Amino acid sequence: MGHWCRICGRTRPNERFSGKGHRTHVCQDCARLPKAQRDAIDQEREVFGYLKQSRISEQNLARVRSLAARAVPSVAELAAVVIAVAEITPFKKGRLRVLARERGELLAALERTGLIDAHHG
Repeated sequence: MGHWCRICGRTRPNERFSGKGHRTHVCQDCARLPKAQRDAIDQEREVFGYLKQSRISEQNLARVRSLAARAVPSVAELAAVVIAVAEITPFKKGRLRVLARERGELLAALERTGLIDAHHG
């Protein structure tokens, strides 16, 4: 059956995981990547996950702000878009409709960064 690697997103056989890799869900190939690159992938997934939630809470917003302040530039850009969206419409229901009506440039930023796919996911 195997395990799922949280970095590359593949299901790999048990032999592709080390002892700690089983627990952390990181395959041996991804464990060889630089820590900064693995952290950037994790942070990007985290930012995408906030748009999948039905509500972006104040605690979530604080976490996204901290990611925007100290993250890799690509993650910081994603986080800035999520912050802007959460301040306008923290609830998922009707979010895209409100953004299309009131903030077309923010909806375009969602499309440009690929975050709009996370909203539908």
